[in-house]
Amino acid sequence: MKRHFVMFTCAVLFAIHVTAQDVPKAEVYGGYSFVRFNANGGTPPNQVNAFTANGGVGSFQFNLNKHFGLAAELGGVHNGKLSIGSSGILQPDQTAFTYMFGPRFFVNKAGVVSPFFEYLVGGAHNSRSFSVPDVLLPSPLPPVTGVTVTPGVPSTKFASSQNAVAMAVGGGIDIRLSRLIGFRPVQVDYLPTHFSAINVIGLGVLNPTKWQNNLRYSAGLIFRFGGATPPPPQAACSATPTELLPWNGPVTASVEPSDFNPKHALNYNWSSTSGPATGQGTSATVDTASLTPGNYTITANVVDPKAKQNSTATCTSAFTVKQPQNPQVGCSVNPTSVKPGEPITVSVHGSSPDGSRIAKRDFSASAGALKEGQTSAGGQPGEFTTVATLDTSNAAPGPINISVGVTDVHGFSGSCTASASVTAPPPPPEVASETLISSCDFKNDRTLARVDNECKAALDDVALRMQHEPNGKLVIVGYADPDEAAQVNDLASLRAANAKSYLTGGEAKQQIDPGRIEARESEARDNGNTARFYFVPEGGNFTVKDTTVVDENSLPTDRTGAPSKQKKSKAVSPPGQ
Repeated sequence: MKRHFVMFTCAVLFAIHVTAQDVPKAEVYGGYSFVRFNANGGTPPNQVNAFTANGGVGSFQFNLNKHFGLAAELGGVHNGKLSIGSSGILQPDQTAFTYMFGPRFFVNKAGVVSPFFEYLVGGAHNSRSFSVPDVLLPSPLPPVTGVTVTPGVPSTKFASSQNAVAMAVGGGIDIRLSRLIGFRPVQVDYLPTHFSAINVIGLGVLNPTKWQNNLRYSAGLIFRFGGATPPPPQAACSATPTELLPWNGPVTASVEPSDFNPKHALNYNWSSTSGPATGQGTSATVDTASLTPGNYTITANVVDPKAKQNSTATCTSAFTVKQPQNPQVGCSVNPTSVKPGEPITVSVHGSSPDGSRIAKRDFSASAGALKEGQTSAGGQPGEFTTVATLDTSNAAPGPINISVGVTDVHGFSGSCTASASVTAPPPPPEVASETLISSCDFKNDRTLARVDNECKAALDDVALRMQHEPNGKLVIVGYADPDEAAQVNDLASLRAANAKSYLTGGEAKQQIDPGRIEARESEARDNGNTARFYFVPEGGNFTVKDTTVVDENSLPTDRTGAPSKQKKSKAVSPPGQ
C-alpha cells in the first residue's frame, strides 16, 4: 500500500506543467480542525467507539501556476473524554498529529473564488493514556510491549504512542478577500490512518491492525505572499451599429477598461479614421452623414495619469458604411396591343433595398396621354404599387414606349420601361358596286319605248327588291340599236324613263320613291333594244361606263317611241302609260 502512495504522488507531480501566472507565490493557511475518528472496533466488550477530536491545522503552499500547487501540512487534534466499551470504565486521553504533503489542484487560483482538490500523503503520530482499576488486572502484571505501565493504587496507568501512514484526499474552497488575505470556509478530507493494535492484558485488543476511516473538516484564514507582476491594463472597445448606411448614423462606441487601479480616475481620448469622434468618458459618437461607403475604425485611448507604469491601454472597433442602392422598379402593360382610342393599363411595382421612402415618381410615354392613378404602400419602407392609364385616342399607329422613374428621399433613382403598340385601324369595308338584277326587251315595232307586260313582270320583281332594301338605289340604263335610234330620237332615254315611271306609279301602284331611281341612257349601240336594271346598295357607286343621266324634262310628250312621230316637244310632266 505504501508503494502505491509513492507511485501515485510521483505521477501527479510529474504531470504538473510549471508556468508563471498571476497568483501568489506562497500561501500560509491556519484554521480550526475537526476530526471524526473511526477506530474500527476492538475485542468486545472493550470495543472502541467512533469519537471526535478538535484542534487546528496549518499548511504552507507553493503555487506553481493558477491550477497547480504543492502543500506541506501539519495538524493536531485532542479528545480527553473517550469511552471504551459499554461500561465506560476506560476513558483514554487521545492526541493525534498529522504531517503530510502533496499536490493541490485549483480551478483557477487567479479568480476570486477558487475551488481546489488535494491529495496529501505522510504520517500520523498518535499518543494515548488511560488508567485501569487494579482489580481488573492480573497479578503479577506481565510486561506489555509498546505500552508504558505506571503501577498505582487503586489503578494502574497505561500510556502508548504510535506512528503510522496517513493520507488526506479531499478539497475545499478558497475566497480571495484582498491581495494579501483569503478565507477558506470549508475543507473536507477523507483522512485514513494505519495504526497497529494494542493488546492490554485483561482487556483484550483495543483496535485491530487495519486502516482507520476518518473524516476531517477545517476552516480558517489564508495569508498570501508574493506573486507575478500584475497584468497590464486592458481596454475592450465596441461599436453600434457595426454596419449602416450613411444617413443611419451616428455610430456609438464604448470602451470597457480593466486591470487599472480602481482608485484612480481615468482619462479617455477618442479618435476615428472617419474624422472627429465626439465623446466623453467611456462612450463617443461618429457622425456618418457625410461619409463615403467604406470601412472605418474608432480608437479609444485610456490613460491612468497617476500610474508610473502600465498606465495606458488602447483598443479599436470597426464599422462599415454601406453603399446605398438605387430603388428597384418593375412595370408592365396590359394589353400590349390596342386599337386607336383603347386604353392601356400600366402597372408599376417599386421598392427600396435600403428601405428609403420614395419622394417622386415620373411617368412618360412616347405617344398618347399617360395619367397616374392610385398609389398603394407596400409592407416594407419604400415599397409601393401604382396603376396608371394610357389614353391612345391621339396616338398614331405604331409602338409606344412607357417609362417610369422613381427617386428616393436621398436622391437615388431607378427606372423601368415597357412597350405597347397601337394597331392601324382596318380599312373601311368595301361597299359593293351596282348589281345587274334584271332587264327587259322592247319588241313592239310600233311603240319602240313602251313597257309591255313581260317587262312589267320584271319590274314588279325589281320593286320587291327595292321594298326589302329601302336604303338601296336603282339605276335603269336604256339601250337602242343603231337602226332604232335612226327612227326615233332619244329612244334609249325613253326606254329608261318609261321603266322608272312604271315603278313610281303605273298600274301596279308600286309607289317607289322617284328619288331612289336614276334613269340613264347608254351611248353604246350594240347592246340591243333593252333596258337594264342595276341595284346599288347604300354607300355603293354606279360604275357602268358610257352612260349619262337622262334629262326627263327634255323628253317628248309622246314617250311611246312610235317611229312615225319624230318631232320632239318639251314635256311639262311625264306622261302616263
